[in-house]
Amino acid sequence: MTNDMPMPNWRNFAAWSTVGAMVSALFMWAAIMYLNQAAMEAILRPTRLTAVLGLVMIFSAAMAGFSNRKRTISLENIIGFLILNLVSIAAFLLATGGFRSLAHSGAMSISDWVAAATGAFFVFGATLGTLMTASTRTKLNLVVDEEAAEEMRERGRSFFYSFAWMGLWGLLLIGLSLAGPRGLLSPIAASAGALVLIAILTPLTIASRRLSDELGRTLSRETGNIAFYLALVLGGGWAILAHLGFVVAPAPLDWLTLLTLLMFAAAFIALGRRKLLTR
Repeated sequence: MTNDMPMPNWRNFAAWSTVGAMVSALFMWAAIMYLNQAAMEAILRPTRLTAVLGLVMIFSAAMAGFSNRKRTISLENIIGFLILNLVSIAAFLLATGGFRSLAHSGAMSISDWVAAATGAFFVFGATLGTLMTASTRTKLNLVVDEEAAEEMRERGRSFFYSFAWMGLWGLLLIGLSLAGPRGLLSPIAASAGALVLIAILTPLTIASRRLSDELGRTLSRETGNIAFYLALVLGGGWAILAHLGFVVAPAPLDWLTLLTLLMFAAAFIALGRRKLLTR
C-alpha cells in the first residue's frame, strides 16, 4: 500500500533550503564574476563584499525553505522555482549594469536615482507577476498557493491589465528620471514618451476597473483613502519641515515617486487589514 500523506513541513523546508542554497551559490558566483573579481580568490581571500554575499545566500536559502515549506518536491516545482530565480538574477544583473553606466555618466541626481530604482522595481514586479499569471494556465504552475492560482486563472485579464499598468508606470518613472537638467533624454523626448504612456495607462485603468468585482472596488477605495492620509502625513510633514528650513524641499519628481510608493504601501495595508496577505 502507498502512503499518500504529504511530506512533513520540516522536510520540505530542508529540501527547498538546499535547492535555494544551490541557486544562491549560482547567484553569488555570477555577482562576483560580474563585479570583475576572481571567484576562487574571493572565496580564499574573502572581503567585506564576499561576506555580504554569503549572508545573502544563507538568508535567501532560508527564505526559500520557509516560503515553500508546504510545497511538495517535484520536478515541475523545482523547474518553476529555478525559472523565477533565473529571471530575478537576470533582472538584477541588467539593473545593476544600467545603474553602473548611469553612475559613470554623472547625469542623475538623488531624486532621479530614487525614481529610477522605484520604476525598475515596478517593471520587475510587473514582469514577474505576468509570468506567474501566465504559468497558471500551463502545467508549469509557478504560484505556490493553489487558491491564488485558481483566482489568477479565473481573473487572468484583470491581472494582466494590472501588471501592464504597473510596468508602464514604472517605465514612466524611469523615463522621467533620465530627463533631468543633465539627463540622457531631452525634455521633448521625455514629454512625448510620458504622453504616450499616459495615453495607454488611461484605458488600462478603465478596463481594469470594469473587470473588478465588488471586493476589488472596495479595496481600491480603501487604498485611495489610506494613500491620501499617508501623503498628508509624510508628504505634508516633509513640506512643513522644508518650509521651516530644516530639510531640502521636495522636487517635483520626489512628489511623483513619493505618491507612487505611498499608493503601493497603501495597497498592502488595505490587503493586510482584510487578511488577504496571509493566504
